[in-house]
Amino acid sequence: MSLINQALRKAQRDRTPERMPEPGATVSAPGAPRRGMKPGLIIGLVVAVAVLLALVVGLSLVLLQGNEAPPVAQQPPAATAPQPTATSQDSGQAATAQAAAPQPPIEPLTPPASPPARTTPLEREATSPVVEELRRARAAAEAKATAEAQAAATAAAKAAAQPSQEIIDWLARAKISGVKLSATESRVILNGKSYTVGEYVNFDLGLKVMIIQEKRVLFVDANDKKYLKRL
Repeated sequence: MSLINQALRKAQRDRTPERMPEPGATVSAPGAPRRGMKPGLIIGLVVAVAVLLALVVGLSLVLLQGNEAPPVAQQPPAATAPQPTATSQDSGQAATAQAAAPQPPIEPLTPPASPPARTTPLEREATSPVVEELRRARAAAEAKATAEAQAAATAAAKAAAQPSQEIIDWLARAKISGVKLSATESRVILNGKSYTVGEYVNFDLGLKVMIIQEKRVLFVDANDKKYLKRL
């Protein structure tokens, strides 16, 4: 800027008319040529200075723009269309239509089927004796229960049975010849044959000797009914 101001002042001095000489100053003679800068040179100098200033300003702007981050362009918010509001009549009609629509049947929830338990050959070998023992114990328990049921039924039948009239008639006709008492084995002679305690005297009637005494003999049949015959 100082160079431009000096150039402008110098050009103005060259264009202004001659001023009165100051006291003590030398006055050039008229017609003598004045020394100064040419107008073309001054204009060139002004143009050069202006170009230099323009380059400096442009370089400064470029450096400033390079340091500053480029501004982010903000997009205008999208305009939202106004949503229609449902009236009470519309909501009532929608509820009526939803209630009138057939509802699908609700299927019951079934639990997922669990896969069968897998046993290894070693486990099968280890458990097979235990399973077999359990089967045997179960079979024995069932057999025992069956036998007990049969025994109870037999006992009930025997209790309900009455003494056999046929056995009474047979003992009335039978004849005891004598008895032989012993601490180890007692005997009775019935119809000419010798019998010990527990032996059958009549298989068809199921009659056997129960007790042998000196004056009497006690018999018992298949229904545990007792019969006494005296000597």
